[in-house]
Amino acid sequence: MSTVSAEEKKRLLLERRNKWKQKKAEFDALKVRQETNKESRVESSGTLSKIENGTQKALNRNEESSKPVGKRSSKVKKRAFEESDEEEEPAKVELFRPDEHPDVNSPLNLDAGTTVVDEDPLDLFMQRLNTDNNDKDRGILDADVLDDALSEEEAVHEIDGVEAEFMRLKKLKSKKRVKRLNTQTQKLEPFVKDFYIEPEEIKNMSETEIDELRLGLDNVKIKGQGCPRPIVKWSQLGLTTDIMDLITKEFAFVSPTPIQAQAIPAIMAGRDVIGISKTGSGKTVSFLLPLLRQIKALRPLTSGETGPMGLILAPTRELAVQIHEETEKFLNPVSKLRSICCTGGSELKQQIKELKKGVEIVVATPGRFIDLLTLNSGKLLNTERVTFVVMDEADRLFDLGFEPQITEIMKTIRPDKQCVLFSATFPTKLKSFASRILDRPISITINSKSLINENIEQQLRIYDNDESKFEGLLDILRKQTQMSSDDERDEKIIVFLSSQQICDLIYYRLQEQNYTTYAIHAGKPYNERASSLEKFKNTKNGILLCTEVLSRGLNVPEVSLVIIYNAVKTFAQYVHTTGRTARGDKHGTAVTLLLSDELAASYILNKSLRDTEIELLDEGTIEKLKAMANKFDSGMKTGKYRLTKGFGGKGLEHMEKLNDEKHNQELKQYNVPEQSKGSEKEDDNHPEADQVIVPKLEYVFLQNKNPNGRITYSAEVNVNDLPQLVRWEATKNTTLSFIKHETACSITNRGRFYPEGSGPKSASDEPKLYLLIEAHEEKDVRLAIELLEDKVKEGVKKVSINEAKSSKFSL
Repeated sequence: MSTVSAEEKKRLLLERRNKWKQKKAEFDALKVRQETNKESRVESSGTLSKIENGTQKALNRNEESSKPVGKRSSKVKKRAFEESDEEEEPAKVELFRPDEHPDVNSPLNLDAGTTVVDEDPLDLFMQRLNTDNNDKDRGILDADVLDDALSEEEAVHEIDGVEAEFMRLKKLKSKKRVKRLNTQTQKLEPFVKDFYIEPEEIKNMSETEIDELRLGLDNVKIKGQGCPRPIVKWSQLGLTTDIMDLITKEFAFVSPTPIQAQAIPAIMAGRDVIGISKTGSGKTVSFLLPLLRQIKALRPLTSGETGPMGLILAPTRELAVQIHEETEKFLNPVSKLRSICCTGGSELKQQIKELKKGVEIVVATPGRFIDLLTLNSGKLLNTERVTFVVMDEADRLFDLGFEPQITEIMKTIRPDKQCVLFSATFPTKLKSFASRILDRPISITINSKSLINENIEQQLRIYDNDESKFEGLLDILRKQTQMSSDDERDEKIIVFLSSQQICDLIYYRLQEQNYTTYAIHAGKPYNERASSLEKFKNTKNGILLCTEVLSRGLNVPEVSLVIIYNAVKTFAQYVHTTGRTARGDKHGTAVTLLLSDELAASYILNKSLRDTEIELLDEGTIEKLKAMANKFDSGMKTGKYRLTKGFGGKGLEHMEKLNDEKHNQELKQYNVPEQSKGSEKEDDNHPEADQVIVPKLEYVFLQNKNPNGRITYSAEVNVNDLPQLVRWEATKNTTLSFIKHETACSITNRGRFYPEGSGPKSASDEPKLYLLIEAHEEKDVRLAIELLEDKVKEGVKKVSINEAKSSKFSL
């Protein structure tokens, strides 16, 4: 090449380098501006340190590169480039570094004015860098690349990519993913479930004698096949001597309670059990004895095994602590087994320390147990050896929205485990879950007609306003404290209130009346709640104010009086609230303070009060109670009132229901003429909002025998004669899909719709429209019918509310 062309190319090369230095300086200035908030932009300290070091190197090199070419230091004086007249990209391009020493074999020397290649290595390097930036797998910035040739836009893009990747990984790490049990790859140790040997005296009893025995045990009702017969003495269970001494001598349990007499043999026989019994009936002992028997038969934990072997889930911290205390009573004197209570609000570090040592029994709330399962990528706790699972107060667990957590927990436990559910009430909605989790369960119901403990005396007082009701509370406390002062016995009082605000209000008002009380509700810190509960237990004749948070599981035997200051809204709430007294074989009193407009509570009390208790009320109170209950009963028949089912929980689905119910109540309130103008027009325009009647579904239950000898079950549900709105809700796809998913039944529409007053005229005509529900199990068909009724009622209610909302009088 000529000397002129060489000089021209040298000039072009220098221009390119000057442009690159300018862009690099702009990038360095940008990094200096971003240095003050670098911690908020990129949390990865390692990445930031690389960028900062690279920036400092670039600044130093820019100073050096700004000198004239002919006066550069000997370190950067000579440059080596590959000589080529054609634009051909090499197979591998090395990083371009201004501070590299020249290649001794290079034919090019800038200072000597020799030939310059057509293809600039800087351009080749930039092309290679752009290619690398498109690689999605790059997660960390290369500081040297930034030093040498990264432009401002590419650097910002790369930093944003690092930040996005870091945040994505952080988000994935924050998700609590349990380590599921893979039964195909993991070999599970076999274990024994059946430890029960039926005693001869029970085996020799006739079926008639067994029926009479169950009737005498508070009318025990059994559902399921193969249930063992009940026992009548502790010695018939085949317990060890130390356990027998503990039960009969230290605990002074003379004979088993009805739930213990029937449930313990069934659980020790290895069956899954659903136990439904009144509060204070001894359900804890019913599952603790079989649990301990099974754990003792298992291979002990070896070094490095954390356990557990048995898992007990409870809905609240207080109930979990109480169950753990009862468990410790059985463990410490008679065995070397260990247990731990894991609940939210307690110290996680100490729980992790104990779990690493190995524990056989874990009593926990679902949320905290999920936390433990996900710690250290699921390596802290191993549930592979869990063979026995207990869910105490199972209905409350699901009302509080714990179903997703429990479902995830069950996926980590072996499928052939033994599972037991206990509660004082068992709503229909839990049957679907029980059918998925439990294997051929036995349902044991004690005294199903009345779940109120017979040792509880129920009383009622009705007031016209809140002030008179508070005066009534003071009157009760005054009489109770006077009686307690004259007696040496410790008789404590619990006052249940409906909200945190009312609880605090009554607390301060009682303080003004010189009453020493302790208040517990969900708005207080856990440590304060635990401290108040402990002080209440240790204070003679103490008074505790609390919300529904303590309506379940609280076991303080000295409580002789329960005062329900705010009316209950559900039957289950009344059962558990009154059950805080009369624990074990003790007696207690439950007094309800009712306002004259609380109709739903009057209906519940009218059904719960015994005839002898109603007779003890004064005539005026009896007349008011009957009138209020009859008014509510009539309103339910017309659809104006509805009795809430179950507790109001914290699950998302409950939030929607609560909002709908609240809005519906407001609509009814403003339908009263003296409270809202035009309410009569609203009632005329939208009678469905208050007057929709959902009739009971009529069906025919069938048992079919297939040609192969297998028996299947079906039901024909008549939907033709239902009101139009009800029929639409019963036959729409969303309703049927939900029921199919929950029960695995086959549901098909059969027949055709006939208007009112008409029907098939001959045998060849299609029958009236009906739903055919088919399944292999009878329980699945009956569950499908119950769910269909619930979904139809819920759907009709929502449609009615939406129609009312769409009017010009909507709130």
